[in-house]
Amino acid sequence: MTASPIIRRREQLEKQERAYLAPFAVCSDTVNVTGREHGEDPPADRTHFQRDWHRITHSHAFRKLEYKTQVIVFGEGGEMGDVVRNRLTHTLEVSQIATSMSRTLGLNEDLASAIALAHDLGHTPFGHSGEDKLRELVRSFNHNDHSLKIVRQLEHRYPDFPGLNLTVHTLAGMEKHDTPHDKTLTNHFLPGQAPSLESQVASIADQIAYRSHDLEDSIVSGTLSIQDWMTSGLEIWQQVWDEMGEIEDERVRLPQVTRRLINLMVGDVLAETQRRMREAKVATDADVAAAKVDLVGFSSGFAPLNDELGRFLMDRFYQDYRVRRGTVKGQMIIERLFTHLRDNPSLLPPLQYGDYSTAVGKGEDRLHREPLRVIVDYIAGMTDREAYNLFVRLFEVGHA
Repeated sequence: MTASPIIRRREQLEKQERAYLAPFAVCSDTVNVTGREHGEDPPADRTHFQRDWHRITHSHAFRKLEYKTQVIVFGEGGEMGDVVRNRLTHTLEVSQIATSMSRTLGLNEDLASAIALAHDLGHTPFGHSGEDKLRELVRSFNHNDHSLKIVRQLEHRYPDFPGLNLTVHTLAGMEKHDTPHDKTLTNHFLPGQAPSLESQVASIADQIAYRSHDLEDSIVSGTLSIQDWMTSGLEIWQQVWDEMGEIEDERVRLPQVTRRLINLMVGDVLAETQRRMREAKVATDADVAAAKVDLVGFSSGFAPLNDELGRFLMDRFYQDYRVRRGTVKGQMIIERLFTHLRDNPSLLPPLQYGDYSTAVGKGEDRLHREPLRVIVDYIAGMTDREAYNLFVRLFEVGHA
């Protein structure tokens, strides 16, 4: 009997994928046809999609997510401020949910993980409110589009190409990422094709993650109490609470609410996805690409409950005056930084000032950006802490 090789090369890993993934999954060897943006030798000991998510996790933009706002601005969460989610922990939870669902459905976990890990790279400091302020200042800014810009242009890690040179399937998954809060304005990658199931799973995992952890963080931060939720009249809360039963240990109670809410949402999506795929007679990845409707989503019975939860979070958590104090301050910081750097571009760091000067002289810089877009990209790439510290250095007397 011949022993199995200890080292499994890419070709063997691809064959294993073909054997165990569902026929409607995107297998890594597809990249041998669709490719990457720039020509590059294939990896030797990992699949193409493994290389993608490895590159994403090693990027500067990914590490910066730790100090970017999810809902509660960094440093504003009270005694439990270090426990509430930031943009990085949110991203990791999205990836966990997406890979778990992908395994259950027989999909490519590495592709789903790559899309999930990259989906929020383009977020500004101070969360969605920071994005809103940049959009107001320059009339066009979208964090999904900026995520693509980061992985295609702004990351500098390789001598032979800009960005991370991700696969077309990962870029398409990012571009087609779709939730109530996330829409991409472009359609460059795999145009005319519906999102892969891995992309759709990453999108719904995003929604499951922020619905569940925002509920938990609303209580952990002291913005809302369990009693507020008990009297909310939300059917989804009641379902979770009734299923949980009596738990005397208060330390366990809230994490169990989050756990059971995630399980409830994931279970509904998995059952509904199976129903939709059977109804659409989806058998292959080509059937997925040709589908005219989303194949992954909440059931018609559960979707209204999810929407109701979203409205409650918006009214009682996201718009709470204590949360808004932090986000409005963040918007003020972004506006002051933008106008000051616009009027005094020589205060930009050398690399950004060089790009700005080139753009002024030639109409665009090496990345085909107009002058103001250089400033926007600089600010968008900051963490909350970087933006705040620069604000202090520029505007507070006694700091240099």
